Amino acid sequence: MDMGLIASRSRHARAWIGALFIAAIGAASIPAAHAQEYPNKPLRFIVSSPPGGVVDIRARRFGVRLGELLKQPIIVENKPGASTTIGAEFVAKSAPDGYTALFGGNTEVVVAPALRTPIRYDQDKDFIPVAQFTLGYPVLVVNSALGPKTLPQLIEWAKARPGKLLCGSSGHGSGQHFVCELLARSAGIQLSVVPYKGTGPMLLDTAAGQVHVAIGFLAEVDKQYIQTGRVIPLGVLAPKRIARFPDLPTMGEQGHSDFEMQSWTGLFVPGGTPRAVVDRLNAEITKVVREPEYANWLAETGSEVVTPTSDQFRDFVRADFNRWRKRSDDFGIKYEQ
Repeated sequence: MDMGLIASRSRHARAWIGALFIAAIGAASIPAAHAQEYPNKPLRFIVSSPPGGVVDIRARRFGVRLGELLKQPIIVENKPGASTTIGAEFVAKSAPDGYTALFGGNTEVVVAPALRTPIRYDQDKDFIPVAQFTLGYPVLVVNSALGPKTLPQLIEWAKARPGKLLCGSSGHGSGQHFVCELLARSAGIQLSVVPYKGTGPMLLDTAAGQVHVAIGFLAEVDKQYIQTGRVIPLGVLAPKRIARFPDLPTMGEQGHSDFEMQSWTGLFVPGGTPRAVVDRLNAEITKVVREPEYANWLAETGSEVVTPTSDQFRDFVRADFNRWRKRSDDFGIKYEQ
């Protein structure tokens, strides 16, 4: 065989392999380069509830500080409705570039799917859990003009007026809805569940006496409603008492078990978002929630600061979904038109 031909083929082969190697390096560097360039324009946080709720309050305060670290403003947009699934669907169908994210809790990606709500997104495939900020527990409150000042008094009031007690919820199948049903079964009372398009309007009507009882987090109810005397806290839905109200007993202490209602806030981006972007967001979010000012503010609202990795948050969300699916099946609460 012609030795010159062999040498020529060898040179071509080496050149081809070299080109492939350079291409591979270039492809591998794309995510890293994207992360270095990201973000180069404002971000949007989609909140699936109306203004005034705990998630909205946190999104706006948190967005200011995170925007400072990312050197880009963060715009908070409220897209309420359909038990928070409208906002979630909007994010699920957004471009997977890290510029549109769902700032939300367990209703959008856990409770609604667990109730087999006919949603137009897949909570596993259409979202990437980026970071979890908080873990907290709400309190049960009653309108101060109703009369009862304690949980036993409220139950006595309700038993004397079957079906007259109005319990507010932020939507069918929401955490508040479950609490209303739990209260009715545990206390042996009849009540009516009144759905709203979000926690903010629900609590406003509770304070005004349009509904009688509801649950809310301290960020939602403490300064605006409890401290002004418009509602009275009856019990905390937690495994132990909270620092803000050390004399307020848990629901379990008052003879009503299974009332622990943990809620959390996290950030989700559309499925397919580059891993480098997810990691960048997680790192910056972790910095914010560990800052004393933010951590102390969360503690004042009865929440714990948590900083899991993206993968740990994903596992947490899946476990929470399984817990809510079991609760839905046990209590027979399913999606209703």
